[in-house]
Amino acid sequence: MLREAYTTGDVRDSHIRRDVCAWARPSVSPGLGDARRLGAVSLRAMDEVERLLRRLAINDEESVRMVLSNGTQLPTGEVLRPKVDLLVRLGALLALGASTNSLRTTVDRALEAGATEAEIVGVLIAVAPAVGLARVVSSAPRLALAIGYDIEADE
Repeated sequence: MLREAYTTGDVRDSHIRRDVCAWARPSVSPGLGDARRLGAVSLRAMDEVERLLRRLAINDEESVRMVLSNGTQLPTGEVLRPKVDLLVRLGALLALGASTNSLRTTVDRALEAGATEAEIVGVLIAVAPAVGLARVVSSAPRLALAIGYDIEADE
């Protein structure tokens, strides 16, 4: 809706115009593999992303199946770098209160992809404001075990 309003010149509020302009700029996320080489955002790519989000929002079986089977690849061909993808997955697992085994698998894969232990702990810190103190306190020992620390051992 904002995109149509912006392209037709019907945007009256400057804060909306600023938001739409920010939306239209090419992504510079360090997680996107080819975003820096694109130079300009393709309208077709944006249409594909919007279409995918709409289909996921209505629980379209084909779209859900495609997302679950393709992992990190969007229909536009853009993907998160493996390390970033695994750190994002770790954040989701921590937010859900996943088991130590689930965390360990993702931590091991993240380490193999080049993540550091500090970055892995940084994920817990990054999700803390969203998940709350109780989840952070309950997840910290499981994350420590997943990394290989036994924080409950006597020192």
